[in-house]
This record gives sequence, structure tokens and C-alpha cells, in this order.
Amino acid sequence: MQHVHNVESMRDQRESLAPLRVTLVQPSVWKRINAKVDQLLSQESVALAVFGTVTVLLASGLFMSFARALAHYTIVPLP
Repeated sequence: MQHVHNVESMRDQRESLAPLRVTLVQPSVWKRINAKVDQLLSQESVALAVFGTVTVLLASGLFMSFARALAHYTIVPLP
């Protein structure tokens, strides 16, 4: 069974003098930006970026050297 309050008794109550405490559900914009920067500049993410960059540079250098070799050297077919 539900407990029902009388509406008349609620009208007689005074408003509280102290302001209500406000609780933020989400952190402020600056805290979110700071957390994202900390996450992006972690040691793992920096190492991942370095290894990815080195891998792309080495693969592109290898591809360019193969392309230059194929452009300048004659390929002799086997008999």
C-alpha cells in the first residue's frame, strides 16, 4: 500500500533558507580537455605514434626504391 501525503500539509511548510547543494554530473570543460590531453600524451600513445610513423616511412622508402629500380633497370626475361 502506498503512503499518500495530504497536499494541504505541504503548503504549510516553509522554504529552506540555505541554498541547495549543486552536484555536477559532468566535469567542467577544462577538466575534460585536461584528461583527454593526458590520455593522448601517455607513454603508450607516444610510442605507438613513433612506431607507426617509422613503419610508414620505411615502407614508403622501400616502395620508392623498388619503383626507381623497376624504372631504371631492364628486366631480362628468362629463356
